[in-house]
Formats: sequence, structure tokens, C-alpha cells
Amino acid sequence: MPDKRWIALSAVILIAVSALASSCASQPAGAPAGTPPDVPKPSPIITIPAAAPADNNTAATPPQGSAAKPARPILNSGKLVFVSGTNDPGGPQVYTSNADGSNWIRLTKTPTGGDRFPKWSPDGSKIAFYTDRDGDYEVYIMNADGSDQARLTRDNGNNAMPAWAPDGRKIAFTSDRDGNEQIYLMNADGSNQTRLTSNTANDAAPCWSPDGNRIAFQSDRDGNAEIYVMRADGSSQVKITSIPQVDTFPSWSPDGNKIAFQSNENGNFEIFTMYPDGTERKRLITSIVDNKYPAWSADGSQIVFYSKRDCSNDNGEIYIMNADGSGQTRITRSGCTDTGLADWR
Repeated sequence: MPDKRWIALSAVILIAVSALASSCASQPAGAPAGTPPDVPKPSPIITIPAAAPADNNTAATPPQGSAAKPARPILNSGKLVFVSGTNDPGGPQVYTSNADGSNWIRLTKTPTGGDRFPKWSPDGSKIAFYTDRDGDYEVYIMNADGSDQARLTRDNGNNAMPAWAPDGRKIAFTSDRDGNEQIYLMNADGSNQTRLTSNTANDAAPCWSPDGNRIAFQSDRDGNAEIYVMRADGSSQVKITSIPQVDTFPSWSPDGNKIAFQSNENGNFEIFTMYPDGTERKRLITSIVDNKYPAWSADGSQIVFYSKRDCSNDNGEIYIMNADGSGQTRITRSGCTDTGLADWR
């Protein structure tokens, strides 16, 4: 005859197992306990006006909704550098913030003209940008805290869109000093300025490959703006996109395997990625408003970009998404005073 104590213990075990089975059955398959609500699917994007916080130092709360799979959380490491027109009637100024949009710090205070297109140096100690504070557009650099602002280009043309070489020794940039926009190269101190492209069309927006051997850029030499790749000395220029619409602003991923860019092939500008040879073109955003100026996080897992989706005044804010297009999240709330053109380190 079984021991009475063994019968009692068996009953307790049976009750515990039944309770555990009931708990697992209530949790969706594959989802750990405590999984937060999923973010919305990137297609379509629903514009929902959002109230601005009391100041710019509060990160946005990710929107709620449903998606095929949860997105990775927004990275809270690293720094953004960007431009914003907030409270600056003369033009946009350069700011930094944490990657979650908190802790804004204003770096430039140009009384006349605006400062644009800031880019971190590879070691994060410097920022290159262009400005029309001197009348025409010129390329400047400054320390990461905004100090020691120094002019690198000095001519009667417009010099813009600087891009650091991966070793930090050179800067590629766009200039129309010889009549139309072309790609030029100079040392990081502004010396030895050399022209890399030479044709009757416009070449602009250079971006280096991580190994420093190639430069991606945009050109309208074939009738509309497409993306090209060339060697760092300007040779072997090859077109890698070919559509009737516009492909512009290439951004090379840190591992060298992808190029992000913006295209209006569907009407408004949206963010795409592709391999460096132009294959595997993938649309990351589907929207009825412009999404532009992609730039990669240091580890290549996410992309920061500018979007007009939440602004009724045709301005925009800064957003971050995962490299596959999921997890699109607004991180700045500047009252839609046109905040964007961000770079991430």
C-alpha cells in the first residue's frame, strides 16, 4: 500500500505542473514574459500629431501598435550631431545630443547664415560642416564641443557636404568653384585641395567606404540623379543605380556591405539600402511624406534619418530605425522647427 506522505507530495506536484502549463498557454508563442508592446509596421506610416515636451531634452516615447516581430530597443549609446532651426531666425545651427534625443547641446551660434551637414570625424574629436556665414558656402571644422571653429575652404564658389576619410586625414567635399558641382578632396587641415570628378553635370554628396578605398556619390550626368562609386583617387567611376527617378545621399554601412540612400521612385523620398554594386535594392520606409538623409550607427545595427511624418508645417524631426526598417521611432521633439541631417557616432 503506498505511503500516505508520497500520495500527498504527488498531489502537490500535479497542482504545480497544471498551474505552470496554464501560465505558458496564456503567453504568445516565442514571446518572453514581460515583452513590451510591438512597434508599428513600417508600412503604412500613420501620422499622429504628438505634443512637444517642455524642452528638447526628453526622448520620445516609442509608438504603440503591432508588428510581425518586436524591434530591438533604441540604442542609448553614442552621440548624434545634427542641425536644428529652433529659435534661430538666421538659419539652422549645429547641436549634439545623446542617441535617444536627450541632452541637447548647441555648438554653433552663427548670427547671420546657417550651419549645415555636420559630420563626425572618425575618432569623434572633430566635426566638419558647411556654412554660409561668410556669404557663400564654405567648409569648416570644429572640436566636438564647438570650440576652435576653423575655415578650410576659401574661394568664390560654394563648398559643401564634407565627408571624412576613415583614417581622418582627408575630407572629400562638393564644390562648384569651377562652374558646376564636382567632388574634391583635401587634407583635414584644408591643404592640397584636388578635384576628383570632372564632367559637365553635377556630382555631389561624397561618402567613403569603411576601408577608405572607394567613394560613393550622386551625379546627374545621365539625365537624373543616380548613385555612383569610384576609387578614392577619382578613377573607375561606375553607376550603381538606374531608375527614372532620383537616388541621392549615399551612406556606407560600417561593415562595408550596404549603402543606404534616399529615393523618390515612389513619389516622395524614402530610405532604401542596397549592396555596394547596386543589387538587392530594398525599401525600408513606406510613407506619404519625405524621409531623408540616412546615416548608420557605429555598429551598423540602426539608421538615423529625417522625417516629416509628424509635422504639419512641412518641417521634420529626427528618427531612428533598425537596419531592416523596423522600430521606426521619433527621438527629437523640437516643435517641428526642422531638426535633422543627423550623423551618429
